[in-house]
Amino acid sequence: MRKKLFAFILCSLALCCMHVQGKERCTPIYIFGTSASFIDSVVYITEIQIVDSAWVADKTGFLVKRGNYSSQLSNYLAQQGMTSRTCFVTYATNEKDILKKMAKMRKKLNGSKKHPKHFDIRLIDEEEFKFHAEPSDNIQEQELVIDEKAVKRAEKSKKKKKTGKLESTRKGNNNDNDLPPTVPPRH
Repeated sequence: MRKKLFAFILCSLALCCMHVQGKERCTPIYIFGTSASFIDSVVYITEIQIVDSAWVADKTGFLVKRGNYSSQLSNYLAQQGMTSRTCFVTYATNEKDILKKMAKMRKKLNGSKKHPKHFDIRLIDEEEFKFHAEPSDNIQEQELVIDEKAVKRAEKSKKKKKTGKLESTRKGNNNDNDLPPTVPPRH
């Protein structure tokens, strides 16, 4: 009898939780992807890209369907013949935060001067691969909330990127966070 009561309570809680979903807002985000493999030392990093209509949870700030964005990068690399790679994305809602996150990622991949890491870091151009917005599941049930300030910030960043004033993720800049020259893979 206890098992049946426990199962009933568990099912009713699950059903109640399904209806209590947080609101999501449609906002532009800045995103870049990273792909690594356990069997070689090649790491692929995409350029910082702007996705115009991504869905972000209001309360938590998490990107809705963030796993699908990682799958987009994974599928692209699989089409290029690079299977069994672990892909993940990093995102932010403003330019300053994503540049900090990119610098932190580069620092992790480069290592320190005393203990450098030997990764063959390769950039994926925005012309080669572009993230596409994933639609929200709850569009019919929730009111459409569009972050107008974020849209204006993204338009400003797009103009900077076209004119070359946005800090680039490419090699050749004289920043401390530049990617190291490519190193042959370890065997």
